[in-house]
Amino acid sequence: MAFHLDKNLFDKVPAGIVVHDSRSAVIAANAMAQRLIGEDMTEIRGRHVDHPGWSFVSPGGGAIDVEDLPASRVLRERAPVTDLVVGVNRPGAAVTWVICNAYPVFDGAGEIASVVVCFTDCSELVATQQALEHSQRRLQLVLRGMNDGYWDWDLDRQTIFYSERWWEMLGRVPGAQPDDVDTWQRLLHPEDRERVNGFLADLLAGPEVSYAIEFRLWHRDGHPVPVLSRGFVLRDAAGRAMRISGANTDLSERQRLERQLQQNADHDYLTGLPNRRYLLRELERRRMHAAAAGTASAVLLIDLDNFKLLNDTEGHPFGDRLLQEVGQRLQAALGPGDFVGRLGGDEFVVLLDCAASPKLSCAALAQQGCRRLGQMLGRPYAIEERHFSITPSIGAVLVDRGDTDADLLLQQADIALYAAKSAGRNAIRFFDPAMQRLIDERARLQDELAQAVARGEFVLYYQPQFDADQKILGAEALLRWQHPMRGILAPGSFIPLAETSDLIVRLGDIVLRQASERLAAWAAVPALARLGVAVNVSARQMHDEDFVARSLAIVRAAGADPAKLSMELTESLLATDIEATIEKMHSLRRDGVRFSIDDFGTGFSSLSYIQRFPLSSLKIDQSFVASCVENPRSAGIVEIVIGLASKLGLEHIAEGVETAAQLEHLKSLGCRAFQGYLLGAPMPVKEFEALVLACG
Repeated sequence: MAFHLDKNLFDKVPAGIVVHDSRSAVIAANAMAQRLIGEDMTEIRGRHVDHPGWSFVSPGGGAIDVEDLPASRVLRERAPVTDLVVGVNRPGAAVTWVICNAYPVFDGAGEIASVVVCFTDCSELVATQQALEHSQRRLQLVLRGMNDGYWDWDLDRQTIFYSERWWEMLGRVPGAQPDDVDTWQRLLHPEDRERVNGFLADLLAGPEVSYAIEFRLWHRDGHPVPVLSRGFVLRDAAGRAMRISGANTDLSERQRLERQLQQNADHDYLTGLPNRRYLLRELERRRMHAAAAGTASAVLLIDLDNFKLLNDTEGHPFGDRLLQEVGQRLQAALGPGDFVGRLGGDEFVVLLDCAASPKLSCAALAQQGCRRLGQMLGRPYAIEERHFSITPSIGAVLVDRGDTDADLLLQQADIALYAAKSAGRNAIRFFDPAMQRLIDERARLQDELAQAVARGEFVLYYQPQFDADQKILGAEALLRWQHPMRGILAPGSFIPLAETSDLIVRLGDIVLRQASERLAAWAAVPALARLGVAVNVSARQMHDEDFVARSLAIVRAAGADPAKLSMELTESLLATDIEATIEKMHSLRRDGVRFSIDDFGTGFSSLSYIQRFPLSSLKIDQSFVASCVENPRSAGIVEIVIGLASKLGLEHIAEGVETAAQLEHLKSLGCRAFQGYLLGAPMPVKEFEALVLACG
């Protein structure tokens, strides 16, 4: 009897499935099975269980005898095999451990027509659970959750088989209840009965050969057990359903984990405080309460002055300890109706309940709270046997009408915070209506920016890069906005705003597309073909999951040589999501794209990280260049960076060269590549090309 499969559905089953015929030859394998085995269907079709191409090992590490393989046992014993752990040994790769369940599919005559072997990669599950909780107890629970309860229903004979595990999931003893078709119906949760029976009727009447559905069955102790039931329908040549076989997975632990993950999603991993998501919900609740009851509260946005500098100089573990201590101090200072959360980075938010002190106005209470928190956070900290101080800047806004949404309240507090920092830091500022103009201007500019992207109002300027003989090596591509009213705008006027939304990703694509098209055009001109172009990449671009594929598609569509393209990354970008960033960089590097660290020396500068990144160049920060003539320390740093680049086999370039004295001093320090206004300002592409041609 043929085993009919809907390949589309078959390949969507989230487990490996291999179907053998009655002589053990492989007749089907879904996409997951081929991936886990490491071979495609063209290689394993028709292969018997004793084929030398298979290599399976037991949990003890030895080879598994052919007779002990799941398919062999089912064919020999004519009974299902459950919960068998098998290692798939693939050349050049680590052993992949899977949990196997195998069962026979009988034809109308009661003979085995085929054997279905289902297996799940438990090594991946183990790794996933360790990454979530590093907890052996949870790992064991999850693995137990993968211990499926198999069942088989002969529709012609109306007989059904329930495995021992099927009963165990429900706290019941096999044989204590009849093994009939009505048993699972009696145990089905009443609220699920209509839905499940409708699904079953449609499944049996339709053409599908695989299925998956979730429902609840009653446990012996009186509580419902959520299960995922998935399996196959065996049909005859006319498509009539003859048998349905499946396995139930207990979802109790998964649902508990989902609830825990939901809880974790509302709290900051480092401080344990409510995170931005939770904070916005609480702020919205208070806003609505202010509108309904006429009560008032206050939002205090707290930022630690010069935290980034401390974090960079002392190290991220030190900075993390400080943030934890700040969170603990804020929690200790809260009143009964107050709320504190971490917005992100070194920003914390305190929501003050003004109703707690009816004798004071909300503004007066907020003023007192700001001063109290400022004094408390300004006290010395003792971390790693060292004492130091850090001051907070606080921006405050009152929630007294309820007509301002939570996001806008935070924006207003952020504007007040900016005013506090502009006042010299370690200051307190309250938002007032006059500051609303800043919000309106920002919103208007963001709308203009989005329209400008759609209208294509952006163009690249090119700042030339020179070698020691003042020969042009290439250029850095710098974005300019051709504003219809204000003329050419430099990136400082719009990039920070774009970085708050996905506009920065769209602008990054524009830069890459125009630079790639220019490289392709230069390739046809001998005097320009040698030039390379550097483009800046933002953190938001790099962390976008489609960054690699989208970037390569843009470069290829333009017909540019990827080896002529260099992506400039900041040190702070490299310090976040390190493993994913390295993987993306390697993917692009394999296609020829080069990478450079921009502003080198101002960030974390960890050699252990730098040597792992596929870099081509280090860009010496202009702050060191600007002071290298007068300041021996700056000159020493420049010399060290040049030496480091040389030792690592990297190129280097000094940016921000503005005086002849700087240029000559940099040359004396061994610098061999330069960029700056002394040599050439950013210019339109036609001017740049003319300059290259004029310089020869």
